[in-house]
Amino acid sequence: MYRVLLVDDEPFAIEGLQLLIDWEKNGFEIEAVCGDGEEAARVIRESKPDLVVTDIRMPSMDGLELIAQMRLEGNKQTKFVVMSGYSDFEYARKALQLGVSHYLTKPIMSEEADEVLENLNSVLEEEKRKKQAIHYTQRFAVRRALSALIRSEELSAADQTAVDRLAEEAREWAYIRVELEEAELAAAVESAIDLLEDGKGGRSGYVVEQGPASFGLVYPLGDEGKLALRETAEFVYGQIQSRIGGSFNMAVGGIADELFSLSDSYREAMDATSYFFFERRKKPLYYEEIKEQVFGYESQLWEAAEKIVEAVETNDEREVIERLQKIFNHFAKQMTMPSLVSAFATYIMVQCSGIYKELGGDADQLLERTGSPLVGASGHSLLKLQAFMMSFCLMCREELSLLRGRQQGGTLAKVEAYLREHYRESVTVKEVAELYYMNPVYLGQAFSRKYGASIHEYTHRLRMNEAKELLHKQDISGAALAERLGYCSYQHFLKQFEKRYGMKLAEYKKSIIDLKS
Repeated sequence: MYRVLLVDDEPFAIEGLQLLIDWEKNGFEIEAVCGDGEEAARVIRESKPDLVVTDIRMPSMDGLELIAQMRLEGNKQTKFVVMSGYSDFEYARKALQLGVSHYLTKPIMSEEADEVLENLNSVLEEEKRKKQAIHYTQRFAVRRALSALIRSEELSAADQTAVDRLAEEAREWAYIRVELEEAELAAAVESAIDLLEDGKGGRSGYVVEQGPASFGLVYPLGDEGKLALRETAEFVYGQIQSRIGGSFNMAVGGIADELFSLSDSYREAMDATSYFFFERRKKPLYYEEIKEQVFGYESQLWEAAEKIVEAVETNDEREVIERLQKIFNHFAKQMTMPSLVSAFATYIMVQCSGIYKELGGDADQLLERTGSPLVGASGHSLLKLQAFMMSFCLMCREELSLLRGRQQGGTLAKVEAYLREHYRESVTVKEVAELYYMNPVYLGQAFSRKYGASIHEYTHRLRMNEAKELLHKQDISGAALAERLGYCSYQHFLKQFEKRYGMKLAEYKKSIIDLKS
């Protein structure tokens, strides 16, 4: 709705305008009424209405004087419609000279007023579209110029003009980096634009550097400097957090003493994001707080990696778990360089995959099953990498053991292969023994010696391994899971699950959700 101010020294005339004209139908609403020109001038200065409908003949300041005064003061956007009971040419001529496009003769006829308002609505809508187009064009130009500036790229002539204009806004500037889940990006960017670029938060700033799971904010600082930066960062963090319904990472660079030094603040913010690898914060992280800290570098890590690969190759599950837990605790305590930790994990994966391939396994298929340890900005965390490596190494250990068993051949290997294919069915030792013409007691003892578990227990392991994979890949109910794995009793499935993983099914599902968040 466009806002309207009615001006007339006759109360009955004001009442008539309010009652006889259907303002809402034409996209207008009456915001205020005034009884003389001086009062109207004060209201126009304060609220800048979209339309003023004013009588010409009024005491103190008439309608034409009111319009002339507003134009003289620089108000070019407010539209004026003048009314008069005197329909002579002189009034109309003066009104046209002042840029008044519509002149109504008293008494006002509703049909004539509707026509005027409909025309004015079209004019205002067109002006609004043009302003929005200009606004979005300027916003794009500013974003492009700032993106080039923070990356220390050569500025085009248009970019240089935009930067020179921005430099006049403030002396000091800062860059803020936001990293979050890809699915939350659109809502977070929209919130930041509302708060900074559209001014809904009472602050000004610019959204730049938008990526798949991150974006940047460039903020001009006033005289308050650091205090203003902290207040803005925490305000924006809180608003985005409430919008997306969860925490995310925000790194705040140091203050650049001029716009052309903004790339320094950008690099500092990017340096600060490395610390999110060790800790997911629920508030902004300021470069000033961590600039004296350094990451550790340790050359002996490759020896630790070889020990883990050896434990995987020799099928020592306990050794794999203990060594991984120990080294990742060490990473967290020493704040080992994130890129070094990533290289450490990659080395183990390459070595284990190579051994798997040498034994005849499909290494590419193994990697496809386990996925990638670092997916998107939000995936770069020590905790998630540790969980991934634990899962990968234990799976690889099991697969290597199975490959060796198959290579040795014999009936036991065939029995194991049969179980892997039919573990979802109700399989007994007696049935398997009859299938391979063996004594059930001998088969049970031999299988236990070779695979470290009875046929019954081995079947449960296969079922539980699939249960774990399914729980990580999809949201599936316990009852559906039990039925899919071949358990006749849901309670029996729950008992077996808790026995092997040390927690109830509901607790395990919650741990998966927590790990992904």
